[in-house]
Amino acid sequence: MNQILILDENTINKIAAGEVVERPSSIVKELVENSIDAGSTAITIEIRDGGKSYIRVADNGRGMSFQDARLSFERHATSKISSADDLQSIATLGFRGEALASIAAVTHLEMITREKDSVSGIHIVNHGGKIVSQKEIGCPEGTTIITKNLFFNTPARLKFLKSTRTETAHISDLMGKLILAHPEISFRYINNGKTIYYSTGDGDLKNAILSVYGKDVVDQLIPVEPVDNHAGIKLWGYLGKPSLARKNRNFQSFYINGRYIKSSLLAEAIEAAYKPYLTVNLFPWVVLHIEIEPSAIDVNVHPTKIEVRFREEEQVKQYIQQHITKILQDNPYIPILREDSISSLTINDNTSTTIDGVEDSEQLEVFSSISTDSSSFSFDKPSRNIYIVDSHKSSSSYIESKKPKRNYQNLDAASMNDRYQDNNINRNMAIPLKIVGKIFSTYVVVEGKEECFLVDQHAAHERLLFEKYKKMLSEQSVMTQQLLPPVIIEVTHTEQIIINESMDLFKSLGFEIENFGGRAYAIRGVPMVLGDSNVKEFFRELLDNVEEYKKGTSYNLKIDDIIQMSCKAAVKAGDKLSEREILALLRDLIDNKVPMTCPHGRPIMISITKKQLERTFKRIQ
Repeated sequence: MNQILILDENTINKIAAGEVVERPSSIVKELVENSIDAGSTAITIEIRDGGKSYIRVADNGRGMSFQDARLSFERHATSKISSADDLQSIATLGFRGEALASIAAVTHLEMITREKDSVSGIHIVNHGGKIVSQKEIGCPEGTTIITKNLFFNTPARLKFLKSTRTETAHISDLMGKLILAHPEISFRYINNGKTIYYSTGDGDLKNAILSVYGKDVVDQLIPVEPVDNHAGIKLWGYLGKPSLARKNRNFQSFYINGRYIKSSLLAEAIEAAYKPYLTVNLFPWVVLHIEIEPSAIDVNVHPTKIEVRFREEEQVKQYIQQHITKILQDNPYIPILREDSISSLTINDNTSTTIDGVEDSEQLEVFSSISTDSSSFSFDKPSRNIYIVDSHKSSSSYIESKKPKRNYQNLDAASMNDRYQDNNINRNMAIPLKIVGKIFSTYVVVEGKEECFLVDQHAAHERLLFEKYKKMLSEQSVMTQQLLPPVIIEVTHTEQIIINESMDLFKSLGFEIENFGGRAYAIRGVPMVLGDSNVKEFFRELLDNVEEYKKGTSYNLKIDDIIQMSCKAAVKAGDKLSEREILALLRDLIDNKVPMTCPHGRPIMISITKKQLERTFKRIQ
């Protein structure tokens, strides 16, 4: 008995429509992309009932002739490609010729369109894929498409739609993405008679971002200036400062040649660049445009055309990561304490006139031309060495004289915060800063011109150690510190085998190890940045992961382990640092171009502006 049947046209159309029209936002996406491909400079999108009962997309594009308008409802009818060869270099958003036919198959659809040079247009009514009427009418240049009663003929699909609120949210999110994709186009998005988004279409991406996200976001952006690399990749857009990071990736917008896409490759590249600046489970805010030769990507991999494949994936990933990393390094970030946090502060009458950790001393002036090497200082605690700077100039310029009456030091801020409005470190400005003191044996208080800073001593030292050790590993120049006496550790037989096979690896990491008899080993030297703290604990952690390290070079040491090493070696909260230690730490923070976060993503310092304090104390409004 024959069991294979050829499906009727109506069934075929409904099946095909299901691949293109998933929900109301699918219709909006396809229609708006057609409007963009038609050269529109102004597009209006109106929805009702979450798009289930009504969607209108009107543009001022090229419009269609009578014949093209009727043909547009046929499946696989398109003006954008003519042969399979064209699929190798697609330059338009649409190309399959399926969208309009699929939308018409599951809606009551109206089309009104007129070409530029035509004196009249055409009005076509299509119900469920069948043209029920067509007539010549007067209308503006461009195309307007109205859909009503989505899934009227497929009730099973209709019941799977979400609530009106949810479907509206999907469309609103899509519209935000489309506005950011094409700042040169004026969009007006209307929901139930109310304008939700309006963009001017002036070509300024920042203004497009303003129309979608508002001023608070715009004030926290870092520009990605248009740049071409040797591989023909052009990047431009905006990065959000770490303060804009969110708990999901919904605020990452990637565009390839004006097409909004989702890409795990791009997300990984961006997040790797942001990793030094964000805590765990936070994701950066990004609007990034990528222009690349159409032949270098494949957009024909998914019915929604929202996924792409790069021919040179690794090359693209590395370039983007390196470029974004450099931008973030050039724009160090210091968070400003929110005013609502300040306003909730209470005053404790049990104050002390003693400034912890800062002795009464001579006013000291250190200018940007003077390089201070912390490793040459003598510290109060020999075990708390601050190995932060490579060999700089001698610290003989550190001035000591008789003690003054006031409790502060002057420190040149060649790299500290320039202006409170920008909230970034400008390393080319020389603004005198004063070390006022310390609070809670943890935070160094530094006064600037129009703001003050609270510096977390542990976070600052941890970041400096992390950067130094990472650099030494990359340059294969790890400095070793001798231990007196050596640290003796006993291991299992399995661990013994690993140690014996990995001596070269441990040496490259800065460890000097020798057998001490049986399964005992003497650790005679450790990486200088580690010092003599927690040697056994950290060495055992290295043993647990040594097989992973052996797969590559010593630089492949896990970032997490470098972080852990830096954390263990850094000064702790509550450690009472001497005046010189504080000065050395801040000097190195200034001299070294490092992110203003610890390796875990916590801020190294926060800023409190003079204006914030004056508002809090009701001096100004």
